[in-house]
Amino acid sequence: MSSWHIRRAAGAFSAVVVAAGFAVTVGAGVADAAANPNPKSWSSGLSKYTRTISNVNPHAGDTITVTTKFERKAGGVFEKVWEFDDVYPACLTFESAKVDGKSVDLESQDDDDLESEDADVAQIKGSWFVRPYFSPKSHTFEFTYEVGADCGRNTELKTGMHYDGTLGEGTFNTKGPAIKVGLDSSTTDLAAAPSDLQVGRSAPLTATVTGGAKGDTVEFYDGATKIGTTALDKKGVAALAWIPDTEGEHTLSAKYLATSRVAGSQSGVQTVQVSPIPDAETRTVLLGPSTAQTGTEVIFGSQVSPTPEGGTVQFIDGDTDLGDPVPVDADGKASITHTFDSEGTHDITAVYSGEPGVSGSTAEPVTVTVTDEDGGPDDGDGGTGDGGTGSAGNIFGS
Repeated sequence: MSSWHIRRAAGAFSAVVVAAGFAVTVGAGVADAAANPNPKSWSSGLSKYTRTISNVNPHAGDTITVTTKFERKAGGVFEKVWEFDDVYPACLTFESAKVDGKSVDLESQDDDDLESEDADVAQIKGSWFVRPYFSPKSHTFEFTYEVGADCGRNTELKTGMHYDGTLGEGTFNTKGPAIKVGLDSSTTDLAAAPSDLQVGRSAPLTATVTGGAKGDTVEFYDGATKIGTTALDKKGVAALAWIPDTEGEHTLSAKYLATSRVAGSQSGVQTVQVSPIPDAETRTVLLGPSTAQTGTEVIFGSQVSPTPEGGTVQFIDGDTDLGDPVPVDADGKASITHTFDSEGTHDITAVYSGEPGVSGSTAEPVTVTVTDEDGGPDDGDGGTGDGGTGSAGNIFGS
């Protein structure tokens, strides 16, 4: 490959200046003329160059085409070009070259004379006459590249060209246009949360990011509140153990944070219901006499298990409350003394009220047969259906 220094031919001929123009494509190699329809041109002496890049804002994986049109103006002499070199960012991969729409072979990709290690060169050789008056009045040199994943994002990557011909050598290695590779796209998907969410109970949340890399950051949100931050694993999955602290409706989402190469993305919002902590279950047992006499005091006692820290027991005769609710003591016990004023059969039960975090419970009823105080030899005996004696102390063994 020839030297990159400019040699100027004797006389009025000078090296030409490369012109730069822009045209944007959407997707891989698909032109979108409306986005930037006007390529830019430069002239030097009687030579004119117009450079156009099909997509100056590509993404990794896109295909772009760099086109240089070489013309001679009226008043000049013809020029023969025998070497044309397209200078491109090293992160691009050369795919093909054409002159005037016809494929040509690549001569070399020698970059020894380039000042920048971030650039490569695609060189072709031939015999291309450019005339000011007679055909061919111009030639178009076209190079196609694939944009690599290792290209820097949102930073200008310079392009240029070099040629050698009968009127001298022109070196415009960084003349342009520049390209700026856009951030890769990403998508974030939040997997369905468990259906049995409860306050204080850990629940797994999982987000899958397409386009992300291991170690990238994902944030999880409940409404506008960030509830956790974690990193993607090698499969692009981020997992968080969430412990809801309030019951009711919650709106969950996941957000992938942008990196220097990948654009951020956010999942859709998922609405979930969180249930309160279920109350601990209790069992209430009622003990008392199975017979009684009118006008004689008897004792009914209850035991709540497991032992709660509070609550009351309401003793009931059929549908009638027997006095006020009685607080349970530190052992879960409560008792009342009652005097029946009428004979007959009475169904006595005890209802534990429960407390925060502890459910209430109702004891199996004790049936008491009440007779008149002159009712016979068993008056005042105090026998119980559950083995009690009618004494609050004896009922629970204390």
